[in-house]
Amino acid sequence: MPECGASKEPTITSHEVLLNGVSLACHVERSRSPSIDPVLVIGGVLQGRPGWSVRREHVLPLADLMSVDVPGFVVVSPTGAGPSIDHLCQVVTALLDDLGVTRVNFFGYSLGSLIAYRFAQRSPARVARLALGGVPLGIASRLISHLELGAARTAGGEPQALAESLADAFLEPVQSQAVRNGEVVHRLVRRLLVRAMSTTVTALPARRYSVTRELDPAGGLDDVPTLVFCGVHDTLGSPAQHRRFAANISDCRFAVVGDADHWIFLERREDTSDLVMRHFTGQSLAQLSCLVDFAAGDAIANTG
Repeated sequence: MPECGASKEPTITSHEVLLNGVSLACHVERSRSPSIDPVLVIGGVLQGRPGWSVRREHVLPLADLMSVDVPGFVVVSPTGAGPSIDHLCQVVTALLDDLGVTRVNFFGYSLGSLIAYRFAQRSPARVARLALGGVPLGIASRLISHLELGAARTAGGEPQALAESLADAFLEPVQSQAVRNGEVVHRLVRRLLVRAMSTTVTALPARRYSVTRELDPAGGLDDVPTLVFCGVHDTLGSPAQHRRFAANISDCRFAVVGDADHWIFLERREDTSDLVMRHFTGQSLAQLSCLVDFAAGDAIANTG
């Protein structure tokens, strides 16, 4: 039976757990009639709990929705280096234990995909199904160069330069017109980054450390049905890199979504939400019109 329970009316509760100095805050929204295990969502550097509320119409008819704020980038101390991925996995375990949740459908996006993947490696019995999107693969040196360039410009009197430099790292150039709603997404992401960067440039070393440490997830995964997907123009990990990563997972489906880059949930929100929930409910993905590439199981390993 799914954990987190059903309720007659949907309710939202907040929960926070603290472990060895690291806290994890979570919103839990109850489904009226859950039929699968709860969906736990952990996003990237600018994707906290409020950002995942748009997925509720896809999740709540089927499962409780648990959305988490991850420390380390947006909320970061100028003197702190941020917790390790393994430590964050321990905090996720403590959170689930506190909530009395035995097993989840775990969706990790961007930085969150690293946490979700490591958690599944450490505790496969607690993951019913796993979805990993926009996995940051082989990007540490490029991110560092963008951070350093933006910091230098900011120190030279351009207060928004750091945000603009990171936007250039995260987004397909707007003039390429390769993604849906490209100009709107560019404006929104830049605004989010300016807000996130508005503390002080003295926080840069901690931010740099937190976004570049432990990238490139290592090792394989067995016994957890997994979906790996990205946008066809993802700037933090190409489709070819995602396919090679997926080939290390024994029970895996691989998908590439058209007309999107790393900000796929702004550019193709409905399609990608549907994609993830189809995976969590064990449905076929092969005929989805939003996909420009799809492979499953041995097909990934044979062609990767």
